[in-house]
Amino acid sequence: MMDGMKNKTTKIGNQAWRRKPRKFAPKSRLGCKTCKIRRVKCDLSQPSCLKCLSTGRTCDGYSEMVLAFKTGKTEVGSTHYHKEIANSVDNCDGYHPYTTISAYETQQWHSKDNDLVLPNLGSFMILPVTGSVQAEAMYFFEDISIKHLNAYRPCESWRNTLMFFSQTVPSVRHAAIALALLHRNHVDRQSNGRVYQPPSLKDRLQDKAALLHYNSAIQHLLHPESGNSAEITAVTLLVCYLFTCFDHLAGDDVQAVKHLRGGVELSRNTNNAMLNTCTYDDAQSGVHAVICQVTKQIRRLDMQAAIFLVDWTPVNIQETFASHLTPFHTTFSSLDQAADHLQVLVAQVMRLRNTEQQMSPTGTMPPLPSSLKDIVLGQLQTWLSRFENLRQQSPSDFETNPLVSLLRLQHTIAWILLSGHGPGREMEYDKFLPQFQQCVSLADKVAAAHQRYSGSSISTFTPEIGFIPVLYIIGAKCRHPHVRREVLRILRRQLIREAAWDSISTAGLVERVIEIEEGVGVQCMEQIPVWQRIEALSFKHIPRGQSAARLDITYTFCGQEGIHTDSLMI
Repeated sequence: MMDGMKNKTTKIGNQAWRRKPRKFAPKSRLGCKTCKIRRVKCDLSQPSCLKCLSTGRTCDGYSEMVLAFKTGKTEVGSTHYHKEIANSVDNCDGYHPYTTISAYETQQWHSKDNDLVLPNLGSFMILPVTGSVQAEAMYFFEDISIKHLNAYRPCESWRNTLMFFSQTVPSVRHAAIALALLHRNHVDRQSNGRVYQPPSLKDRLQDKAALLHYNSAIQHLLHPESGNSAEITAVTLLVCYLFTCFDHLAGDDVQAVKHLRGGVELSRNTNNAMLNTCTYDDAQSGVHAVICQVTKQIRRLDMQAAIFLVDWTPVNIQETFASHLTPFHTTFSSLDQAADHLQVLVAQVMRLRNTEQQMSPTGTMPPLPSSLKDIVLGQLQTWLSRFENLRQQSPSDFETNPLVSLLRLQHTIAWILLSGHGPGREMEYDKFLPQFQQCVSLADKVAAAHQRYSGSSISTFTPEIGFIPVLYIIGAKCRHPHVRREVLRILRRQLIREAAWDSISTAGLVERVIEIEEGVGVQCMEQIPVWQRIEALSFKHIPRGQSAARLDITYTFCGQEGIHTDSLMI
């Protein structure tokens, strides 16, 4: 009997491993291809993984994004910044190894875009991921959010900078996680409902995780652990940029523009101080390169804010516009330079029109000063000539670049808007029908390219201004019924949010303008009399609170005194 019990025990012991399920680690983000398929932790040995070799398997190598890690320091590839090892959280029993990027290595980080060099950024550590929520948020930030933040003018070096600092600086890390969590909720909400649902303050309060990281970013920003003034300024500007994106996405546009204005002022003071105190060698240092990079992004958003805020004047528009008055070259050196120049011109057009609207809101619009109007129209023509020269000197695939179509679209609509503006001239917009039709065709191309870029029809968000306000202008100023319906079709193709603009609310505004102007029985634009045409229209978004979200609309008719108000539920 004892022998039987012993044999049974031995048999159970020999087969105990069968009842113990194998523990699979999360899929390795940076492991070799073989370990990724097997879902096991890779030791990242070069050139072949020792895990594979020890088991007799063939190591299929690494993806281009993989980096080689050493104890105490990290070697970074020439065109890729470092990335975290996601499964270190679940496989190190709570211990999170730190990898230091030494400031004293001779190797520099180069970006293939704009030849950005970031040497001597100081000694940084890859921050640990302390939970699955943070890990998922960082992956979403890297894979989705960063891609969308500069969707219309992609810049790999800017994305690398955002990713680098979000992995190494606590305040930027928390700001990035807050934005990613909010962005993911936004995508999920729009994908499930397929209608635009602006977040209410109550929704934001319920999203405790995003707000927690938002507040943590503020605390780290107010109490930096170390760094000189230039490093603190660079980090502050990066957080300011991410906060601007966060609040726009949350529907708090007032707070978003506060962050934006603060970032512009900080960058302006910093750049002036740098010009006065820095040597040439200092100006080439990595921290100052980051400051210049984020300053460019913030000032771009500042210039674009004139497109959706009536009383907004970009901080440096006067000196920037003055510097563009006399072209020093017959062509632009790049599409990016052409886009920067056009952005200033579009802001000037909106500023001239909006200033008049503020001065005379009763519907009796005074004419623009001929000198200012002629100057801006001349600059628009100069821009077009230089842009055409660039096109002739560019490769054959120049026209297939979506940015080319977007620039043509924005230039054409700015020229129409300024050319047809003036008291009693609303009927003259009808003569621009061919240009309006061209703009609709360009907008259709840009929208299709944006949909391909985003990878699906899910809702997208970017702080940049693209084509939504342009479609709004076409829908409001082109009275041709077919063109207006094409505008609505494009706006409804995909749920898109550009800063304070979103495609669904914009479509609702265009529909309301059509209802007011066309009434019943209108078959063509000539049948809409001048006194029935809306001359000036502004709107204010009222977030969802006790009642549903809405747009409060204020408008005037041509040649008539008095201001009309309306509300549009969204």
